[in-house]
Amino acid sequence: MDTPELAALVPGFMARHPGQEWTLTSGKGAGEDLVVTLSPATAPERIATVRVYAGAEVFLFDFSGHSSADFAYDDEDRPATLQERIDIAVAATLGPTRVTLDFDRDVIVASTLVIDPDGQSPREYSFSWPLRRLKARVRGRRISRQVIDLPAAGGI
Repeated sequence: MDTPELAALVPGFMARHPGQEWTLTSGKGAGEDLVVTLSPATAPERIATVRVYAGAEVFLFDFSGHSSADFAYDDEDRPATLQERIDIAVAATLGPTRVTLDFDRDVIVASTLVIDPDGQSPREYSFSWPLRRLKARVRGRRISRQVIDLPAAGGI
């Protein structure tokens, strides 16, 4: 299963999220990364990106500085992995969402995204770049932290 086959599944996956506007920006040709951008119709500034690299094994999700990855090595796992990344992206854009970014100057060394952070069942996703953090420590720099709290998007 290549990215064009996964791209063909995106409209069906997005049909589950009628309040979202989305664009398939690439992934229609063989050997091309699949990239989907999405945002709530009521909060178009809350943009998330789902990317599947051309080999269709690495699935990324980016939102507000946070990145997280998942992997699917078998063809039968790839549709479910893509759907999961899209569902997480939608939930993050709708909020409430908390993004915590750790920086070495202007380079992100770790990020955590929490969907519904004050709810009964918050979902947390963390990602770090250990070599970036190690570089900062070796250079004697302090890691700074930024917390972004986004309320629930209105009207959805």
